[in-house]
Order: sequence, then C-alpha cells, then structure tokens
Amino acid sequence: MKYNETNWSQTFFPDLEQFEHDTNNQWFKIMLDGLYPDGKLGVPCLNKSFNKLGEEVDNEIVFRQDWFILKEDIV
Repeated sequence: MKYNETNWSQTFFPDLEQFEHDTNNQWFKIMLDGLYPDGKLGVPCLNKSFNKLGEEVDNEIVFRQDWFILKEDIV
C-alpha cells in the first residue's frame, strides 16, 4: 500500500488529534523527500519501513543498526 502526507498518520495512529496528524504527516513527507531514490525510512515504533514513494517495503532496516554512520566515524 502507498501512503502519503495526507493519510499516513491517520492510518497508523487513528486516536490522535488532527493537529498531531498534520505534524506526523508533515514529518513523513519531509523524511521521504530526503531519501535517496533507493532509500528506506524505518519507523521502529510501527515496526515498518517505507520507500521514497511512501510504499511499505521489507522491514530489515528497522532491525539492522549497522548501517548508521556516527558523526565520530566521519572525522
């Protein structure tokens, strides 16, 4: 299923207030916009991952932490 900035929060957090949905949906859009074309956005509290198009994809990224690059590692 494909999600976007108008339905993501309402789908996964149905009990929130509208202003909370607005904030969550804006966050989701910003995060997707920042992904590389083949990137994935992991959302651990949902145990789900999404691609740049907002489609739910395999969830390996939520469980793998070795792909994180720490600021100290860059220096």
